[in-house]
Amino acid sequence: MTETIHIGGETVEFRRQGSGPPLLYLHGGIGDTDWLPVFDEWARHCTVIQTLHPGFGGSTGGEKLDGIEDLVFHYLDVIESLGLGTEPISIVGASFGGWIAAELAARYPAIVGRLVLVGPAGLWLDEHPPEELFGREPRDLAALLFHNLDHPIAAMMAQVSDIASLPEEIILQQFKAMEALARVAWNPYFHDPKLERLLARVQARTAIVWGAEDRFFPPLYGQRFAAAIPGASLHVVPDAGHLVMLERPEAVSTRLFAMLA
Repeated sequence: MTETIHIGGETVEFRRQGSGPPLLYLHGGIGDTDWLPVFDEWARHCTVIQTLHPGFGGSTGGEKLDGIEDLVFHYLDVIESLGLGTEPISIVGASFGGWIAAELAARYPAIVGRLVLVGPAGLWLDEHPPEELFGREPRDLAALLFHNLDHPIAAMMAQVSDIASLPEEIILQQFKAMEALARVAWNPYFHDPKLERLLARVQARTAIVWGAEDRFFPPLYGQRFAAAIPGASLHVVPDAGHLVMLERPEAVSTRLFAMLA
């Protein structure tokens, strides 16, 4: 199922499954870079395409990123290379990927027909700045990103007391991905000062999904996104932290299928 394309001398790794109208999934910085079980369900309704951002997995070029605009242009090239741009497409973006999706929909509104943003980064509230992500130990990250610390991935992260004990291949992949993430999200920290006013340009039918117990980006950010995007609906999911795609994926499916119907 894993495929690659080459754009500008760099490799883009992606997975594709299903048939029907295309749905592009843009992953976050942590936790959802593998093919998630919920994608199998989505693939019964549409063609799900999960791409890996530059620097993640087998995608190269993360060391060349210099800001969120680089990823906007990167995904314009991906959409064109995969032949997805003939009609407005559907995009689901989570966390960091939600930020990219929001930027795409705001800057190039004709490209995106339906948009589901799951706890997207991208905005900044002085009164509720996002928590620090970089430099945390895995168990601290689990406590920040999950509501249910008994979730298998949260439990696995909590058991890692010494990163050096992990296999070298995993360590190198994680460092490469975190480097790419930091090159975009370090400064300004996980936001684009221009984005909030650009969101009024979004033409896509938009649903915003937010974990009620999100400690990384509090649900107030969801209200801010919903207020800025014309016609957007906000859906706060109980018993979910920042990683709604892992803790309550059925809540995202409900919003997605309602939009695809």
